[in-house]
Amino acid sequence: MTGSRAVIVYNPLKVSDRPRLVRRAAELCREAGWQEPEWLATTAEDHGAGVTARAIAEGAGLVCALGGDGTVREVAGALARTGIPLGVLGLGTGNLLARNLGLPHNDFDASLRAVLRGSVRTIDLGRVRFDDGPEYCFTVIIGMGMDAELMAGAEPRLKARLGWPAYLLGSARALAQRGFGARVVVDGRRPVTGRSRMILVCNCGLLPGGIDLVPEARIDDGRLDMMTFSPRGVAGWAAATLRAVTLHRRGHRIIRHSHCRTGLVTTTFPVPAEVDGDPVGSATTMRIRVDQGALLVRA
Repeated sequence: MTGSRAVIVYNPLKVSDRPRLVRRAAELCREAGWQEPEWLATTAEDHGAGVTARAIAEGAGLVCALGGDGTVREVAGALARTGIPLGVLGLGTGNLLARNLGLPHNDFDASLRAVLRGSVRTIDLGRVRFDDGPEYCFTVIIGMGMDAELMAGAEPRLKARLGWPAYLLGSARALAQRGFGARVVVDGRRPVTGRSRMILVCNCGLLPGGIDLVPEARIDDGRLDMMTFSPRGVAGWAAATLRAVTLHRRGHRIIRHSHCRTGLVTTTFPVPAEVDGDPVGSATTMRIRVDQGALLVRA
């Protein structure tokens, strides 16, 4: 890759001491045989997709996302099926894609060095549409129900100070919320109906805290993994959590797990939803599909 040009798309709200990072990025790129990278900032109006499109048009050989999971998702969506690889420089609370790719996170030098010296691999993306809204891409996980309630309830200042444990502070309130009726169709098969508290769809399954929600999930296996959680009360959630983290979840009423390429979830009333940890409002329908081999990454 000698002489190739990299672009770093960064979220100014996540980046402190930018002059130092610019200096270090130039040094690391020179050491690895790359040109000095160009830096493009996201804005309140453009969370990364627009500036990534500009980088593509100007001939970038690599686009790195520096920020949280939202920035990574926006850049990944814009790079999908362009043949230009993504580099993940995670500086967020969850750093979900970096974790699942085995990349460093919250360490700029280590992250950029790993990307520049890594090899290119192909991974899947997920695609989701809530109600009649736009179709989002997702790199790791989406959900409806309790997980989205936890994401929406986390205070930004606590997230910045505590990291992912900040989400747990709102868990008591989320546990008290009522469940919802759901009709789930996987790959066009016979619908399954029931009462749920949370429905997750994973492209890969490694979460903060070392929890591997779907150990058999692979980010390049051409399928998604849908999990429907139906516990009752605090005791039910305790049992569901134990079963999830100890892998005893298949064939039990608390957690239903299905591999799929497409899926449709319909709920009895609007339910909070999230995409890669970012709340996106409430919806009554969730349509998902796998976009197999859509993205190149350097890792």
